[in-house]
Amino acid sequence: MARPHDWLIIGAGPQGRFIGSALAAADPSLSITLVDPEAPMQAWRRRAAATGMTFLRSSNAHHLGRHRRSLHDFIAAGGYDRRHTLGYYRRPSLALFNALAEAELACLEHIRQQAEQLTRDGKRWQVQLADGQRLAACHVVLASGPGAVYRPPGLAACEHVFDREFKLGKPKQPTIVVGGGITGAQLALRARDEGHRVAWLTRRAPEPADFDSEPRYAGPLGMRPFLAAGVNERTALLAAARRPGTLPPDIHSQITAALAAGDIDWIQATPVAYRRSELHLADGRVLDAPRVILATGFAAEPAPSSLLGQALEATGGQTDGYGHALIDSDLQLASGLHVTGRPASLQLGPMAGNIKGARWAGERLAALARAEGDTKKPA
Repeated sequence: MARPHDWLIIGAGPQGRFIGSALAAADPSLSITLVDPEAPMQAWRRRAAATGMTFLRSSNAHHLGRHRRSLHDFIAAGGYDRRHTLGYYRRPSLALFNALAEAELACLEHIRQQAEQLTRDGKRWQVQLADGQRLAACHVVLASGPGAVYRPPGLAACEHVFDREFKLGKPKQPTIVVGGGITGAQLALRARDEGHRVAWLTRRAPEPADFDSEPRYAGPLGMRPFLAAGVNERTALLAAARRPGTLPPDIHSQITAALAAGDIDWIQATPVAYRRSELHLADGRVLDAPRVILATGFAAEPAPSSLLGQALEATGGQTDGYGHALIDSDLQLASGLHVTGRPASLQLGPMAGNIKGARWAGERLAALARAEGDTKKPA
């Protein structure tokens, strides 16, 4: 077996790449390796393209640059005009966000393999890859992004916009998009623009909100009382802070205009079954539905077969029942095993799965790496 890695990061998406870059900046002597079967940020790009995203929902203060003013400086140096920022919060375009990430994130060693199994061996963690390789590391970071897509009960046969092989396909096909949040609205607009006959099915009317959680949680105003609360209280605080199923003002304006003009049909209902090209609704209606696309996000709880699911089983760890792992302030589920993204919400707050959460996770783990480096220095 090769020399153990100092840090092994499972996932090369926005979270994994930012964390790796933060660790490298904290201690350039560290051996840091990303493990992901896809190219860096490829899954992020694929999902964004599938939904038709053009602007991030995050403000211009939330990005993957090295410094807090990186995006501002990058805009000035790169000659980006106002078309690449949107609204009061100057939300960055997807193109601008991706360009900054490629310019400033560190180029780290990257093993293009699927991590399949995680086990503890003495003081180190062992990660087995799909090709049979076994990697050892002092620290492993689970930053593989969202888990399995969520298919509501009765809709297992429907395709999902985040399926790996999803394609919108040829125009003029009658299509029902299920999901009232930003993903569903963006997908309905994209399908409309590409010539599909679209019906958008949601449980409630479109609701605007600048962000998907209360903005005070982006700073100490929200995070200080959150972290001061007991772990058992934080689940309720997370639920109160989040705004699922809401739309930023630009998407809300576009979708409501499309509904008013009749360019997109709107169905307010709860689907309960899909079979033989018919969509059955809770109120008893049955819709002719040759194609149904789910835009219902991801399952909250980790699948038992996932690395996080394996880690919870192996360590006796737990979640709060809503997919949030019980971890310490160093984001550890067990010594040397770190969790990031939405599962780290009990430590990083409601923005844990977003760009702000990536930065906070990187800062915490970089501080840990610096502290460990200091203990190794001769007195």
